[in-house]
Amino acid sequence: MRIGSRIRRATAVTLSAALMLPVALASTGAVSAQDDSGGTFVAAWIGPCCLDVDTNNALAAGGDYHWWNKIYGRLFTYAVDVDRYGALTGDLATEWNVSEDGLTWTIKLREGVTWHDGTPFTANDVKFTLELCSNPTAGGCVWSFTPIVGIPEIQAGTATEASGVVVVDDLTLEITTAAPNSLLPDLLSEIFILPKHSLGEIPVDQIGASDWWTTQAIGTGPFKWSVYTPGQSIELVRFDDYWRGAPKLDGIIRRQFQDISAAIIAFEAGEIDMTYVTADEVGRLTDSGAGTIFAGPSGVNNFISVNPILNPELADPIVKQALLQAIDRQAIVDNIYGGAAELVPCLYGRKNLQGDTPMWDYDPDAAKAKLAEAGVDLSAMGEITWDTYYNDALSANVMTAIQANWAEIGLTVKLNPMEPSAWTQKWYDDGGSSMSLAGGANGPTGNRAYQYFHSSAAWPTGNNGFNGYAYSNPELDALLDAATAEFDPAAQDLVYQQACAILANDLPWINLWQSVRYHIVSNDMQNVILIPAAGGGTYYDAVETWTKTSS
Repeated sequence: MRIGSRIRRATAVTLSAALMLPVALASTGAVSAQDDSGGTFVAAWIGPCCLDVDTNNALAAGGDYHWWNKIYGRLFTYAVDVDRYGALTGDLATEWNVSEDGLTWTIKLREGVTWHDGTPFTANDVKFTLELCSNPTAGGCVWSFTPIVGIPEIQAGTATEASGVVVVDDLTLEITTAAPNSLLPDLLSEIFILPKHSLGEIPVDQIGASDWWTTQAIGTGPFKWSVYTPGQSIELVRFDDYWRGAPKLDGIIRRQFQDISAAIIAFEAGEIDMTYVTADEVGRLTDSGAGTIFAGPSGVNNFISVNPILNPELADPIVKQALLQAIDRQAIVDNIYGGAAELVPCLYGRKNLQGDTPMWDYDPDAAKAKLAEAGVDLSAMGEITWDTYYNDALSANVMTAIQANWAEIGLTVKLNPMEPSAWTQKWYDDGGSSMSLAGGANGPTGNRAYQYFHSSAAWPTGNNGFNGYAYSNPELDALLDAATAEFDPAAQDLVYQQACAILANDLPWINLWQSVRYHIVSNDMQNVILIPAAGGGTYYDAVETWTKTSS
């Protein structure tokens, strides 16, 4: 396959981040802006977006982006454009420019930012975070920064410092990539910056399991860690020295619930101010007037992963194509989601990245023919345990429908909903999941595919998250490399369309659909900004301006 466009040389580009207060973003608030201060926002970060109160390592933030950005900051984030991502903007970074050869990015950091303990934030913290995340002995970090010079050596265990990350001074950083990389700022938006002076005192191989995450958790964000009650809640208090200004709320409490139904009951009883809502509850809650429904594209694809190490019979793309064609996806979208989901051919949920990549339409006869071609008898495999961290009734109905579809081609699966922390351990750390239903953020750009499917993103040791199954396709690697090297967005889209076609054929993940997601926020809250893709990526939600009319 021809790579869609030649690599363009980048001219020096300087971007500034002027986004300080959300005046232009107020249209996404629950009600009109108010000046009231005080009160505690109590919420359930639950559902397909999120993990739980006991998963506290921010290096493995996963679906908890919307929670952790209350405590930690990033170099870059995204503005909000109604119910979805807008333009890339700065958080801890104020300016960034790339050299003429497209290899070296100079990043200016924000002055006057302090950690929650009063220590100044500096470029050394950024370098520390990137190197820590890339160290396989640290445990937990799911992001790969292999485009940066020196990072692959850290991942391989042959170095502890990245030569491509240079601290020029306290507020200036230079990052050099092995090839031109137009999406480096987007990549850097994925990770929360951590404090070298505090977390760096812990031996690297002890950081992943350290109680630092539940006793100190020092960040630069608008709220500070206060009280952690295992299995029940986390309490944050206002950080008066937050660089955007002291938050109006006194604090935030994250409460844990057994399932979404329990959280909705608590919301209707006035015990919490926000929760995730499944599509089947939206009409009733809207009619009740109990709060404001926030709806929008999830930014997440539901997918099915199959472990080729535990199930070599399912490793063949032809077999995975058969599994997909055996699922009546459109019927599930129509009848279970009520039409509030859209089929996707690959990772990408946006049409400009999909191109004309065809879907694998529902066709059980074609699925059986593919299995015969591959010489695979699914009935001979016995019962396969199918894990998920989704614990809501809608997801159970989805899995039951797929279970019935698969029975028609001889595959028997046992549904196994799990607590998020247990699922994370099994899927990411242990590689022990035979099959799983999960969600993968498709991101504001096409760059997420690099993290998930580029062969260089596979960790050399035990981590089985993302590309831990060692999926590798040199043709896809070349396309993803070419896309990141392309500084023309339109030309970049054409490359990603070719990548989509490969992913649709190989199915490293069996992508199903991108759903509409819903949250409900109480009428006591003002100025709230919320993209329903709470775990879909980073965005600026201006939480320091949120207010509550009753405490």
